[in-house]
Amino acid sequence: MDILGDLNKPQQEAVLTTEGPVLILAGAGSGKTKALTHRIAYLIKEKKVSPYHILAVTFTNKAAEEMTIRLAQLISNPKSEIRNPKQILNPNDKNSKQVSNFDIRDSNLEVALRLPWMGTFHSICVKILRREIHQLGYKSSFTIYDETDSLILIKRIMKELGIDPKQYNPNAVKHFISSAKNELIDQYEYQNYIEGYFQEIVGKVFEKYQHDLKEANALDFDDLLMKTVQLFEQFPDVLEKYQNIFQYIFIDEYQDTNKAQYQMVKLLAQKNRNICVVGDDYQAIYGFRGANFRNILNFERDYPDAKVIKLEQNYRSTKTILNAADKIIKENINRTEKKLWTENEEGAPITIYEATDEHDEVEFIVREIQALQSTPEVTEFKQLGSDNDKRYAISNKLNNFVILYRTNAQSRVIEEVFLQYGIPYRLIGAFRFYERKEVKDIISYLKLINNPFDKVSLERVINTPARGIGAKTLSQISRYKIQDTNKSQTSNFKLQNFFQMMDGFRIKALDSFVLDLIEYVAQESGYKKYLLDGTDEGEARWANIEELKSVAQNTKDLEQFLEKVSLVSDMDTYNQNKDAITMMTLHNAKGLEFPVVFIAGMEEGLFPHSRSIMEPMEMEEERRLCYVGITRAKKRLYLTHSSSRLIYGQIQSNMRSRFIDSLPEHLIDKI
Repeated sequence: MDILGDLNKPQQEAVLTTEGPVLILAGAGSGKTKALTHRIAYLIKEKKVSPYHILAVTFTNKAAEEMTIRLAQLISNPKSEIRNPKQILNPNDKNSKQVSNFDIRDSNLEVALRLPWMGTFHSICVKILRREIHQLGYKSSFTIYDETDSLILIKRIMKELGIDPKQYNPNAVKHFISSAKNELIDQYEYQNYIEGYFQEIVGKVFEKYQHDLKEANALDFDDLLMKTVQLFEQFPDVLEKYQNIFQYIFIDEYQDTNKAQYQMVKLLAQKNRNICVVGDDYQAIYGFRGANFRNILNFERDYPDAKVIKLEQNYRSTKTILNAADKIIKENINRTEKKLWTENEEGAPITIYEATDEHDEVEFIVREIQALQSTPEVTEFKQLGSDNDKRYAISNKLNNFVILYRTNAQSRVIEEVFLQYGIPYRLIGAFRFYERKEVKDIISYLKLINNPFDKVSLERVINTPARGIGAKTLSQISRYKIQDTNKSQTSNFKLQNFFQMMDGFRIKALDSFVLDLIEYVAQESGYKKYLLDGTDEGEARWANIEELKSVAQNTKDLEQFLEKVSLVSDMDTYNQNKDAITMMTLHNAKGLEFPVVFIAGMEEGLFPHSRSIMEPMEMEEERRLCYVGITRAKKRLYLTHSSSRLIYGQIQSNMRSRFIDSLPEHLIDKI
């Protein structure tokens, strides 16, 4: 395959500039993933760089998977067949077969594909920490605590310290701790930043939280980044080892990096300086998570000799949609200079609809979807009816439509109306599969099998199903260590039985696939019987366990499976082929595209959000969020607002969004 053949000139320049620091400013829909994968393929095929020396970091597992498939197609032998691209592993998977610095699954060495280290920041950090974390005093079998696990631990610590959770919100405490870690501030340094009594409370919880995490041999999400940076800073030989491995570094969505990620990349790149970052400051929308969009604005300050390449040709949207997006973003002061352009058609005007209330708003969306859906499927716009009829034929597939909104609270009425009409939909970012109680319970059993120090998982499963082990007995268990437990040391018969059962699970795990282990644990623990209580709800819950078994199919390594489920995000489960209308927040929409986009709730106080009204920097982020929403649309864009809206338990009457007022009259069609 000709690596440069179907690339435009800026994309070719990005591919051919292989040495030194490179900043690729890639506008929405400009083919950045294509440029990135072709650049990696060029290094491997033309420059003969070993994949072992290439690190490519993405921001979602789904993006990493897409890049893996594309790269496999670019660098594979045309005579060989890629039967299952998802089976291709990164060169740090311990279950693969080791051959000359490359790990591969395929036993046929001639057709096996050798790919770079590729994944999210968190997944890459996990792989490094599994190998090196012993130097920080942890065991390599550490457990990864998700958001729920962390909150449970914080609540327990607050109870032990006598801190009233009604007076001091555990979620707020957790947020402060997370923010500190994202800034690389540990529990000891945090004491220097305390201002006020609430932060004093946070400081006390923070210190014990880190102590209890280490005692449980566990890390939370923020630790994965922070501990990796600490490892590199405290052990120069370890840093040099990975600098020698990662001789070429690629970072996607660089505008969304926080301080910990920024510092990790800076340390890894400082020796070879072959760092290529790709991003778009116009799409920096995660400031609330600690991301700092100035990282991309300051790249040339960090690397004065950096080559800057702009990808400005858009392959996704119509001229009308791009002109609208440009008009919105140009009101921001803090930004780079670039202008998206396209060879696509002019396209339909942007429809602005003013509803009487939130129900009328959704009814309008339903009518428009039905009108578009009932037309013959076409590849180009075709105006229907008279000159006054502004509808255009798009496609009759439901997965071509998405409804975006600023807050999750807006989804309730949309769901209600869609249920009334019997329209299939899927909700992204709602109650996650892995947070469902029954799924969480079984995963906690598996975590405890893998890590006998994990007290949070112990507390979750020791009485699930009920075993009559009292709270007093449970509070006395400071550490549960399966492999060294002497059953004769406890006179509590119920504890003896539990310890013995867990010993049996651990032995079973040594030579079982995870799928079989899940079934065995559910059966022998009594959990399956506990769920299947004869009710429809019980059947539905067991169906979720069956789905978990599907996720575990063909996986034998328990640790690897637990990593996978711990690091999965909402978007990793998104199936674009499912024929249903998608609903999600604007923050979840980045990286996706749809022929038809509805952005609902375009009102002052809702979008832009009320907390940004008086804060110029937050208003700029709201404007970038609007830019992201608009540029998800390929063919048709609808912006809706309402004269009144019942939300958060009260009726609000807000003016239409300033973002609508920013659009020129010739680009819009008001209804």
